[in-house]
Amino acid sequence: MHDDVYQMYLDEIAAICPMDAAEEEQLIQKLKSGDTTVRSRLMEGYLPFIAETAKSYADQGLPIGDLVQEANISLLMALGEEEPAQKDETWLLGRIRAGIRHAIEEQTQRKFEDDYLVAKVEKLEAAVRELTEDEDEESSKFSVEELAIILDMDEEEIRDVLRLTGDDK
Repeated sequence: MHDDVYQMYLDEIAAICPMDAAEEEQLIQKLKSGDTTVRSRLMEGYLPFIAETAKSYADQGLPIGDLVQEANISLLMALGEEEPAQKDETWLLGRIRAGIRHAIEEQTQRKFEDDYLVAKVEKLEAAVRELTEDEDEESSKFSVEELAIILDMDEEEIRDVLRLTGDDK
């Protein structure tokens, strides 16, 4: 969410009747006793916390809209869990934060993997360029097996990189 979309989101959740501490405690007690009808009201009640928490993590690599979505999903999943029996505000807030942190960690891991693949592609491209400099078109073709030996890479790894770049012909 960009700032203007985030502000619209805040405006929309402001229209929801806020949940006070007494109502929250009553709803959590009902949830603990197995009353699942209170889930939607608890979801509504935690929306301001979700927005605030997502904003606090916004500088860690994921757009704020994704963080809000992950927080909502985490809360929804937490409200549907059978365990622990000791559900309380601290536990629910912890589940929201954990969901956001998990999403950030996954994004960081994906970025690392993407960067690693880009580095492999760049290495292969640079090596092929270096090997084919000053040679005519026909004599500058290398097989995957030859590239694997020259670059000290597995043949399958080279094939994967070539597939990614569309040069696997």
